[in-house]
Amino acid sequence: MPGIVALTGATGFVGAATVHHLAQAGWRVRILTRRMPQAALMPDHRIDVVLGDLDDRASLERLVTGCDAIVHSAGLVRALTPLEFFRVNEQGTAHLLEAAATAAPTARFVHISSLAAREPQLSPYASSKHAAEAKLAALAGARDWIALRPPAVYGPGDHELLLLFKAAKLGLLAYPAELGARVSTIHVEDLAAAVVKFCENANYSHRIIELDDEKSGGHDWPEIVRILGQCFGRQPLAWRLPRPLMTPIAAAVTLFSNLSGRPQVLSTHKLGELYHPDWVAKGPKLSSMVNWAPRFDLAKGFADTLRWYRSQSLL
Repeated sequence: MPGIVALTGATGFVGAATVHHLAQAGWRVRILTRRMPQAALMPDHRIDVVLGDLDDRASLERLVTGCDAIVHSAGLVRALTPLEFFRVNEQGTAHLLEAAATAAPTARFVHISSLAAREPQLSPYASSKHAAEAKLAALAGARDWIALRPPAVYGPGDHELLLLFKAAKLGLLAYPAELGARVSTIHVEDLAAAVVKFCENANYSHRIIELDDEKSGGHDWPEIVRILGQCFGRQPLAWRLPRPLMTPIAAAVTLFSNLSGRPQVLSTHKLGELYHPDWVAKGPKLSSMVNWAPRFDLAKGFADTLRWYRSQSLL
């Protein structure tokens, strides 16, 4: 029977879906948050709340004490400086593992990383996620652990793809990518379901696993544009933005972020990731490892995301 699971990042996009799936599977969920959450709490499931953050050793120990599993979902995807990425993504992971070494030495550790960690040279974000994986390997000790590297995650609750959907609705869509680039994707509900399976399954320990919607070879941008067009009943006029054209746009966004103190996902540092040609998940299919199969292919997933945008009056 499932026991107690501690979760960081519960109020984030991936974390909120993971809370729901863990509770549905019968786990007693304990979350770490800076303030009392709303979206992560469900009236039909008991959620225990520990107030604190990844820099607070005492709250981290309260979070993990007595837990059977720990899911580390917290992390920065946007920051003003590289140092911020490393402070949260690398050092935050180390702080959690150090607390777990004392308060939950046998708890299974499921780390939600990123496919970007495969290419740490591309950006501070990618490098910080790679460094977090290194901390996991160094500090986890003999406990069972797994690091999951999802590719582009989308679905209800995601605001990062909203601009793409708005452009497709207008019928004019520009996308930043290298010629011939391919990407894997995964719906947030499928990712959350996979996390639950690894909380339950200790057969795959001390491993880094890349997962996706199991579309072999991923997707190219013409396919992504075509599926977006199907959502709106017409194909948008689409063109690829080469890196030289995207560079001044990224520079302008970076300047705005620095002046306003509000970091954006797009930045000059992000260009390396955006124009990397191969974001296709590698390795064995997840369905061959655990009792899991994706519910959403890209067409079904985009349709589900569109329904959520409309239900929230975002589109």
